[in-house]
Order: sequence, then C-alpha cells, then structure tokens
Amino acid sequence: MDIEVVNDDNNILSASEIQERKNSIQESIQFLETPQQQQQEQKQQKQQQYDDDDDDDGNDRFKPLIGFYNVSHVQTSSANKNDNPVGGKWTRKNKLTQQLFSTRRTLQHLLAPNSTGIGLTSINAANFSNTTVVAEAINVITFDALFQLIRLTVILRGDAIALTPQQRQQQIQTNMDANEEKNTTNRPSSLSNLTVKALFDPPRIIFGNRYGNGNLNFALGPATSVLLDTTYYDNNLRIGMGGTSGTRFVFSRCKEEDAEAREFLTLRMLQRRPIRKSKIVATLMVLGGSGVYASIVSVSGSRVRVLGKAVAFVMGLAALAVAASSGGVEDDDNNGGGDVGDGDGTNADTEIGHQS
Repeated sequence: MDIEVVNDDNNILSASEIQERKNSIQESIQFLETPQQQQQEQKQQKQQQYDDDDDDDGNDRFKPLIGFYNVSHVQTSSANKNDNPVGGKWTRKNKLTQQLFSTRRTLQHLLAPNSTGIGLTSINAANFSNTTVVAEAINVITFDALFQLIRLTVILRGDAIALTPQQRQQQIQTNMDANEEKNTTNRPSSLSNLTVKALFDPPRIIFGNRYGNGNLNFALGPATSVLLDTTYYDNNLRIGMGGTSGTRFVFSRCKEEDAEAREFLTLRMLQRRPIRKSKIVATLMVLGGSGVYASIVSVSGSRVRVLGKAVAFVMGLAALAVAASSGGVEDDDNNGGGDVGDGDGTNADTEIGHQS
C-alpha cells in the first residue's frame, strides 16, 4: 500500500512516546491494508449497531474526537502522483504555490462548537432544521518563503453536524450506485455514526511574518460542504474517511505544548475582518488604471510609458486571477452528486479544498 507522509509532528518526543506513536500508526496502517471486501463485511455488521446507538448517547460520542491534530498520512485511490487531497490546489506538486513556498505543516482540528467565537451552535438548512453543531472543524496549512521570513497560512473553518441514520443510508446508496456505474469500489459502502457533514466558510488566506502574525487577511473562494467519517480513534490517532470518495487520513493528536498548532486561536486570525474579493479586485483595477494612464500621457518610448504598460498588464492579470480564484478549493469529479442534506453540489470531501 502506498501511504504518503504529508507531514510529521515537529515536536521533540521521548523514546516511549515515539514508540507508542509508532505502534498506533502501525495498527492504523494494518487496518487500512485489510482487504476491502473484509472491511466492508465488518462495517456492514456494525452499521445496524451504529444506527441503533445514535439516540442512546445524543452527541456525546463525538467528544473523544475533540482535539488538535496533525495530518500524518493520507491514502487516496487517485493514480495521479501530483494529486494531494490534503490542501487541494495549495499542495499540488505542479502548482505555483509549491514553487514559491515550502509546506510547513498541515493540520486538521476538531474543536468544541464555536471555539473560535465566529461559529454556530445550531444549523438551519435544508434537511438540517435546528440541528445541533457537534464540533467546529478547522483545517490549516502553513507555508514558508524567503528563508522562513514570510509565512502564508490557509484556513478553512466550518461547523460539523451529525448525519441521521436515514441520511447515512441515503449517502451509502448513492455511493453504491456510483460504484456500480463506474465499476469501482472506491466509494464507502458503509458510514458509522461518527459521520458528520461540515459546512465550511470561504477559505481564509493570511500573509504575515515568520511568527504567524497576519498582516494581510483575505477571504477567497466559495463556501463548501463535505462529508467525513471517523473509522478509528484512540488517545493518539484518529482515522478519517471521505464520505463520498473513500480517501483515508491518519491524524495524530498534537501535544499540549504545541503552540504552533494553536496559532490561529492565540493570534485570533479568524476574528480579524478579512479583505473581501471585490475590494482586492477593485484595488488591482485602480493600480492597473494608473498604469494605463501613465502609458498614455508619457512620451513615446520613455521608461515611464513602458513601466506603465507593464503595471497595467500585471495588475490586469492579477485582478482576473483573484476574480476567478476558488481560494484553493477544487472540485473532485469523482464526488459529484449525492450530497446528503442541502443538495448544493459542493460535497467533495475537503481538508483544505475538496480533498477526501
């Protein structure tokens, strides 16, 4: 099995902690390597138990999942080696971002509802009327550039709500129909009672210094919704599975003293008002217009005229790029349709960008 290491815990661990984590990861990998047919049989045996247990504990079953996590491993069925479901366009090897920045860390946190102060405690949407939020999902990717002098942080924040047994069965049937249509077994044939739908805000893109202080804060791209199941967890690890694509993730719990994993909270990155796309485009257009004006009024062949044309061209391209930007979110063609809930068609599983 080809397991790609996305990033490891940057903290210094003791020998016993390293061995404990190795044992947990090895157990998780062995589970992932179990023949798919056997996994499906095991899950089908538990599916009824999951459904029966939903009403017994309310939402208490999600409490053990709460915590800060590194994305340690990812397993995808994609044959394209440049595909990286953790990060969407931001972490694809052939994208400009990876040429200019080096990926520092990828994290996926599940926190208590409204831990950031900008979330919700209940959702009113199609098929989710007055539904209690069970967790706040925070996906974070950090990048370094210019000898670590510049930090780029991309954050996707969302509110997670539990699927009912009926909604899970609806999604399972949709997955099975898609598998049959495409002659594949990639999509999950069972979903546990830990399956959630996360309703994400538009991606937040923050430029700052090496200490993470965000000087430029942008909100780009659409709001998205995703499905994510948890198939295994213990005190150190959590295995997530995309509810429509079946992509697997191994999340390792961050240590209590891991301050970097909590930067988005301590620096209040999400509480700051972002610069909207319309304002960015307007500013670029004004700068481009200044370049056009300088090229018109300047003497033919002068440096000012040449510079004016260059500024107008670059600012125009930048404005078009921002206007068309998805904030790193990308659609997964394999995930189209079958969204449980509001049917908004944005159900590709996501970490940063559509990813599971």
